[in-house]
Amino acid sequence: MIRRNLALAALLALLVVPVRPALAACEVTPFIGAMIPANTMYMQTTGSTAYIRMQTHTVYGLSLGTSLTQKIGAEVVLGTGTGKMEIVGGTTTLALGSTLFFADLRGRIRLMGGDQSQLSGVLGVGYTDFNVGLFDLAHETDQGTFIGRLTGVAGAEIHGDTSDRVHLNVSVVDRVHDQGIGLNLGGVDVSKKTQNDIVATAGLTFAL
Repeated sequence: MIRRNLALAALLALLVVPVRPALAACEVTPFIGAMIPANTMYMQTTGSTAYIRMQTHTVYGLSLGTSLTQKIGAEVVLGTGTGKMEIVGGTTTLALGSTLFFADLRGRIRLMGGDQSQLSGVLGVGYTDFNVGLFDLAHETDQGTFIGRLTGVAGAEIHGDTSDRVHLNVSVVDRVHDQGIGLNLGGVDVSKKTQNDIVATAGLTFAL
């Protein structure tokens, strides 16, 4: 009799006590935004200096994320973008089309807020590649190469619910890497300056 009563009590507890909802298996976030270079690169030639200025790029892509705990999550971010790169030497300015590709593996931790709205810190590692026709040619003819593909990522994200299954995601991160151009031309010294690209994006997150 005692065992039967205990079994009935356990069954009643399972039916009455609310169960905490499971963590989202996967979230997908299509996004659009801008990459804003925070500094200028330069290359020193004999008797003169040419400056390489990356212009703001429009970026768009997709983020796939998952919650590991109530406060910690992980996401893969894939994106591309287009813009221009300027080479400035003396009174001459040469504008070149530029295509950006990037891929990041990011971890995020909730700093404040709850399930409906929250501010999270972001840290990660990524890959960056700028395709510029002139420097693509230098690479193919063994007169140059691309450096700085390995990228550190740090920043913050804001999440805010718009419905039960959709919420707004705003992300601002600093993507830190070496400059992306290394030339092997005689008499040209390209600085190994660290590049900071501020990437701000906004998108809608859908729970799958």
